[in-house]
Amino acid sequence: MNDTEQLIKDALGKLAERTPHPGPTLNALRRKHKRQRNNIFLIATAGVAAVTVLVFGGLVASDRYAPPTGGDAAAALVVGGGQNVALKYAPRWLPEGFTENSRTTNNAVTRVWGPADGKASVVITTLGGMPDTGGWDEVGVRGLKAWARVADGAASVVWKAQDALQVAVRGVDDVRAVALRVAESVRADAKATHQAPFKVEGKYADQMSGAGADRWDASLNLGSVTVHVGTQKPELAAAEPVSVRGREGLRSGATVAVSDGGRWIWATSSAYSDRLVELVGEVELVDAPDTGWIGKGL
Repeated sequence: MNDTEQLIKDALGKLAERTPHPGPTLNALRRKHKRQRNNIFLIATAGVAAVTVLVFGGLVASDRYAPPTGGDAAAALVVGGGQNVALKYAPRWLPEGFTENSRTTNNAVTRVWGPADGKASVVITTLGGMPDTGGWDEVGVRGLKAWARVADGAASVVWKAQDALQVAVRGVDDVRAVALRVAESVRADAKATHQAPFKVEGKYADQMSGAGADRWDASLNLGSVTVHVGTQKPELAAAEPVSVRGREGLRSGATVAVSDGGRWIWATSSAYSDRLVELVGEVELVDAPDTGWIGKGL
């Protein structure tokens, strides 16, 4: 080894002696990396917590009668005039043995439940606005101000959620207590919809009732004429044949009826006119109407 090589070796040795041990530096780097991971974990955890709060808060808000939002398919369904109507609300408690037997969807949505004998009923209506509650008792429905009264053996409870709602009960023991309990059970239901089983002159049936999925009647009022579609033949006295819908039908006084596709179609008025034949001929039937709700409980 020459003098130059020796000088280089001595210089490298002295540099090595002055260089600090790598342990503390590596430990510091590890601690920094760990802090970064912890920060990322905390941020992620906070994000999950925020989402949870938002979701939970949304559920609580929706449970407090929130109607369908703009993103819900049911939100596009309107009361009156449409084939599909958003019912928007449904009870979660009814007296034992009560099943749904009637729906009206013209200016307001009304749903009726009752026992098979028809001696009692629970009616839930989405009102266009709050009625006059002067003289009613102030009560509460799930934290909202409400009013109740009992008159003529029936109890009614009204309150304002996103819509004005009314529960009416008759034919049961302690109608007031039952009405309040039904009202407490009412929840928003964006999936609950009603499908009209026929259309005539561009308008859909807005009333439907029955005893079961295979025994029902739907109707629509058109001025002085009421058009029906149902599974049972209407009661006709002294009927005579009449041509309608390309087949032989029946005329009895101011009623014209015909059987078509397993269903009866008829129109009735206070006085006979050719319009009855025309309206029966113009009825458009829904191929597979939704009748599964008739006679069904909760």
